[in-house]
Amino acid sequence: MQKASIEKIRELTTQLNQYRHEYYNMNAPTVSDAVYDRLCDELERLEKKTGCRMSNSPTQTVGYEVVDRLEKTVHVTPLLSLEKTKEMNGLMRFIGSQSVLLMHKLDGLTVKLEYENGTLIRASTRGNGEEGEVITHNARAIGGIPAQIPYKQRLVVVGEAYITKPTFEQLRDTLRDSTGNPYKNARNMAAGSIRCHDAGACAGRGLVFSPFGVIEGLDEDVKTSASKFLKLMTLERLGFSPCQFFLQKKNPTEKEITAHISYLRTEA
Repeated sequence: MQKASIEKIRELTTQLNQYRHEYYNMNAPTVSDAVYDRLCDELERLEKKTGCRMSNSPTQTVGYEVVDRLEKTVHVTPLLSLEKTKEMNGLMRFIGSQSVLLMHKLDGLTVKLEYENGTLIRASTRGNGEEGEVITHNARAIGGIPAQIPYKQRLVVVGEAYITKPTFEQLRDTLRDSTGNPYKNARNMAAGSIRCHDAGACAGRGLVFSPFGVIEGLDEDVKTSASKFLKLMTLERLGFSPCQFFLQKKNPTEKEITAHISYLRTEA
């Protein structure tokens, strides 16, 4: 029941923000004020019931923040980069007989979210892995980031903020990078947008956040704290939308791994 309510919150948040865009930016509303108000009331009721609210929820009237500069922050637990391989033999040697989680490698900018007492208190970039930049002011401009969650203990989540290829194609002719040139790819556009000083400018760029790991927290709720799979499933119940993944049990065969990779490629 809780999971269904949180899924509905994500759905209504996206839907109502689209209606707001049609009304304010396109002057072409597709629903009446009465329908919008009814859906907004439903969203507010679900937010109160579940303790979950997305950072870009239309029930919040706070405007977009502007900062003079991006403050630095130190990552107590370094955010390490991944090693790469394109060879199946190398991948199978790495997996060995252990269980493995296969998931999309999203192409954007790694972002860390910190929660205290159920409230998002800081969002920051990966930076060099040991020191990043604080981008909390842009959290409202990025879809998929809960501002309030029902989990009240400290929680640190790491994931990717990215721009989908269709959105990039729509924006590439109008947006420019810091040198005044068109962005070459969606990753560069995402990285530049996340670091905007004006959250209002960041808001119109279709950024989305998907978590891929938990650095702190959930140990009390997830008894097997080493299980990344269970923690990602718990994040989904808290309002996040993890990137798609598969859990392959121990002693996987190359055929099983190849099938999972093929499916993920199709979904990507």
